[in-house]
Amino acid sequence: MKNIEIAKKYQDYMVEKRRYFHENPEMTGQEYKTIEYLSAELTALGIEHVVIENGGILATIKGGKEGRAVLLRADVDGLPVQETPDNLKKGMRTCVSKNPGVMHACGHDGHMAMLLGAAKILLDKKEEIEGTVYLCFERGEEASGNVEYIFPYIEKNNIQIDTVYGTHLLATAPSGYLAINDGGMMAGAMGFNITIEGAGGHGSRPDQANSPIDCFVAIYQRLQALRLTKVDPFKTCTYSVGVLNSGNQGNVIPQTLTFGGTMRTFDRDGVGAVFHRELKKAVDGICAAYDCKATYNSYGMPGYAVVNDAEIAQWARKVLAQELGSENVGQWEPWMASESYNQYLQQWPGVFAFLGIENEEKGIGAAHHNQEFDIDEDVLYKGAAAAATYAIEYLKDNSLKGGRKMTYKQYLEKVGNHKQLAKHYGE
Repeated sequence: MKNIEIAKKYQDYMVEKRRYFHENPEMTGQEYKTIEYLSAELTALGIEHVVIENGGILATIKGGKEGRAVLLRADVDGLPVQETPDNLKKGMRTCVSKNPGVMHACGHDGHMAMLLGAAKILLDKKEEIEGTVYLCFERGEEASGNVEYIFPYIEKNNIQIDTVYGTHLLATAPSGYLAINDGGMMAGAMGFNITIEGAGGHGSRPDQANSPIDCFVAIYQRLQALRLTKVDPFKTCTYSVGVLNSGNQGNVIPQTLTFGGTMRTFDRDGVGAVFHRELKKAVDGICAAYDCKATYNSYGMPGYAVVNDAEIAQWARKVLAQELGSENVGQWEPWMASESYNQYLQQWPGVFAFLGIENEEKGIGAAHHNQEFDIDEDVLYKGAAAAATYAIEYLKDNSLKGGRKMTYKQYLEKVGNHKQLAKHYGE
């Protein structure tokens, strides 16, 4: 029986799980009940697994034959968003968060449900599997931090992985369409948070004060021009300021101002390095001109983009088209949002897939991280079938590349993350 047909048998199961996760979301780093629930479900399915402290869950399905290994990944955390009772269409939302101010507004509830569905397919075909499939449920993806506990665990326990596969539901693609690009899927990100200190004073005598607001306005104007004057017009780069805090009374000039934001690009070492350099140059120069002081609360180098292995991507589209139909599998416009999955693809060959959920009739199509965001549950079985098929078919084909491209330690050295190097490798 084709995997897609088996997946259809578990569609109701996945819908049930998705609704539970959606109604009971937990914030990044606080997914304790979610992990407990997942662990209990894996136990009920008879799947061996370990709960990695702070990291999530790594489960193991050993096939009937010896062979290589595939890791399938899902993320589990929610967002600080107050969900609306309706999506884009009144009366069409199937379930609503029961936790005030917390919502699965990015599709992680569906990701967990699909990976559990894939697990059931793999169990049904266990004797046919020529190797091992690992199921990774990752905590804290929205902050991209908790994955730092998963990779050292894999290394310390000498867990051999040959390829990785992940799925992200996508609100801009039509429902049921699976996209696997030959290259970039999601952008790399750089976050920044900076405090400007001036000299506070009375609003009636700005000449006796030194407003950090004036300094920030000049910095912001320079930031607006940076894209045009410093960035290659043929390269992608977006950025924005999303945090701005200063003062609390209209007749008082504040002492400090804090602003923060992000930059996104697919060209970390080119555009990313330019932005990193030029923003700091602007902040330092303008603060000096305005007699202010800048404190860099956070100012790391840009992360890497999520970039698929082209050879495996082409193979995956061919194999998955046989399950989902050629009209339902292809490529899609890259997404400028960012994902911790870039760290998996830096270490192992593999792919990241988008699964479309846009459905106007059901009121589904609101942007990710939006209070009206919703998913089309009818696509869950397709995502599960795709993940299971990737694992099964990859393990059959020893001609496909596999194995580590670099260790996690080498990755941390590459991105200059000395804090995590010291934490996990004692340096």
